[in-house]
Parts: sequence; structure tokens; C-alpha cells
Amino acid sequence: MIIEDEVIIARYYMETPKSLEKITRNAASEQSTGLGTRSGFETGGLIETYGAKVVSVDSTEIGDLNKGIVEIAYPIKNFGPIIPMLLTTVAGNLFELAEIKNVKLLDLDIPPAYLSEFKGPKFGTSGTRKILGVVDRPLLGCVIKPCVGLEPETFAQAAYEASVGGVDFIKDDELISNPAYSPIEVRTSATMEALDRAEEETGEKTLYAVNVTDEVANIMGNAESAISNGATCLMINVIVTGFSALRMLAEDQSIKVPIHCHRDMFAAFARSPAHGISSQVVSKLARLCGADHLHAGSIDGKLFEDNDTVIKSSETMRRQWGEIKPTLPVSSGGQNPCTVEHNFELLGNDFLILAGSGIFGHKDGATSGAKAMRQALNLAISGTALKDCPVGDKELKTAIRQWQPSLDK
Repeated sequence: MIIEDEVIIARYYMETPKSLEKITRNAASEQSTGLGTRSGFETGGLIETYGAKVVSVDSTEIGDLNKGIVEIAYPIKNFGPIIPMLLTTVAGNLFELAEIKNVKLLDLDIPPAYLSEFKGPKFGTSGTRKILGVVDRPLLGCVIKPCVGLEPETFAQAAYEASVGGVDFIKDDELISNPAYSPIEVRTSATMEALDRAEEETGEKTLYAVNVTDEVANIMGNAESAISNGATCLMINVIVTGFSALRMLAEDQSIKVPIHCHRDMFAAFARSPAHGISSQVVSKLARLCGADHLHAGSIDGKLFEDNDTVIKSSETMRRQWGEIKPTLPVSSGGQNPCTVEHNFELLGNDFLILAGSGIFGHKDGATSGAKAMRQALNLAISGTALKDCPVGDKELKTAIRQWQPSLDK
């Protein structure tokens, strides 16, 4: 018998040349009591209590393979509120079984009792908006370009130019953390001084997310260094450091700024439609572990996921989920002023759009690039099509000529 509040149900796509029903049973055994010759200690009562159970198998024979969606229920008592052990259970050795040609973990159904073991984001969407004082529009951000190689003073100047142009949020690229040429404390101090100057000029606040990604033993020290030098947001590359590193930051009471999560390396296990782990699972686990912002892919951008997948990931971050606050979805990767309109149409109001080269590559510089993004956002909110861009929005006009000349009148 399956008691829903006592299990997490994992949904998979599987391919096998054998019976999918049998292979699913084997996978359930492999990921709980063990697949192989039964030991004398493996009693019927133990299997009933601790064994994973097959919930459903929807099999179709196509050529030499049986393919379909299967569901397995895993007893929570086997792994508890420990994400590494949850992942070991739902995405462990079953991926190595020779009799499974392909398997992709599509989703996790997590019961309320398990959710209650996690604190989730401290700030989330509403908390980030409150810090910025922006409640009625999508948030606009930028990634400093070039990704690496800028010394702190030059980096700070780039941040200043984007900030006075109107961005709400600036982040380190995922490729820079604490290199010798730009130590976190020096880069953070210089950048925050520059953003303070920008705020004096514009009256608008800009958050700066400092990338604290490192060996796990160094992450808290990096975070403390960033915050002591004025950082208003932290960033972590959540896949490479692990969900537990994110949770460590998010649940530490001394961390009183939002945490921005980049998911680099995610595509290494997500890109295949038949094998790996889906963005849906990553979105849920990052939100559970405290991601205030999380990259969701890129609407009309350069990344591999289609727009429907980006929308689905964003909805997963934003929907009601027990007491866990919504995570702010981030659309980033190949964005520029000409992609803002469609981002707004598909994602609505609660998201953060990030541009890198779409701001710093503007013909007239970063300030003009940021102004063009803000102008495009204002147009989208007003319901005015990009092709009807007013003459007065000269920065956006230039951007249209640069990135989408077919719309230039």
C-alpha cells in the first residue's frame, strides 16, 4: 500500500528492449532494498516498509524498444530531508542499469510533509521586489561583459554604466568568482561604490549579485567577504556546487541578501529528451533549497530549451507550493532589446530578464544598451509593438537597427 504523504513519486521516461513493466520493478528494487539475490535479512515486512513501489507503467512498443512513462514511489523514510540522498535514490544506479537503454527523470511529486522540512527562499520574488521598490513590472538585469578578464575598477565602471541606464540588477558572469586578478572583496567594494554613485544620480537601486562559487569549504567565507564589502545579492552556480551548498547559504541566518542561482552544467544531463534529468526537477529542488532567483532558460535566445519548456520551468518556480516562497524566474542567454517584447508576452510580469552583450554590445555603449532594454520593456507593458517604437526612444531605435533591422522604419 502506498501512503501518499510518506513517499515521493518520481516520474521517468524509459526505453528498454525488455518488458518495461519488469524493468520498472527492477529499477524500484535497485533504488531501495536492492536488486539481486535476496538476502536472509530481506524480510517481507522490510520490503513492504522500505521497498520502492511501482505506481504506473505506460508502455508502447516502437521497433525493438519498449518506451513509456513510468512512476515509482520511494519511501521518504529511506532518505529524509537530505537532497543528496533524495537524488541518490531517484537518480542513482538505475541510470547505470544495462537493461535500460535510456531513462530521464521528468518530475518529482513531493508531499506537503516533506516540503515542510525545507525553508525555501528567504526573499523570492516579492522580497526582491521590496528591496528594489519595483512592484509593477518585470525586472531588468545585466551580466557584465566580457565574462572574464576585467580588473575591479573596470568592472565597476561597466556596472555603473549599466546602472545609470536603468537596470535593476547586475550579476557576475558564472565564469568569474574569486580570481587573483579580481578578488571578491576588491571587486565587490569597487562595484558597490559605483552603484551607490549611480543611485545618487538616478534615484533607483541596483542589486549586485556576487558569485561566491568555490570549493564548498570556501563558499561561506566568500559570502561573508562579499556581504562585508556591501554586496546586496549573492550568486552561486548551483549545479556544480550542489543543492546542499545553496541550502547552506539560504538557511544561514547571517545571510540577509537574496541568492541568485545559475544552473551552468545543467545541460550536460538535461539536453537529451530521452536521458538525464529535466529542468522541472532542477527548478523544484533549487526552489526547495532556497533559490531566490533561478535561471529558467531563454525565451527566443541562444540556449537549447524551447519556449514552452522555459514557460513550464517558470511556472514551477512561481506556483503555490505549500509555504515555500516563489522563486523569481530568470530569462537569460542571447537576450537583447528586441527580445523583450516576446519575453513579456510569454512570461508575464514576474520574471527577470538578463542581457549581457545585448546591453554591452549596443552600438552606443552600455548605458544606451540599458536604456534600450528599459524602453523596450516600457513599450511591451504599454501594449505598443516594437515595430511602433517612438522616435524619442533613440537608444531602442538604434538597437532595432542593430539586432532586428527588418523592423526599422
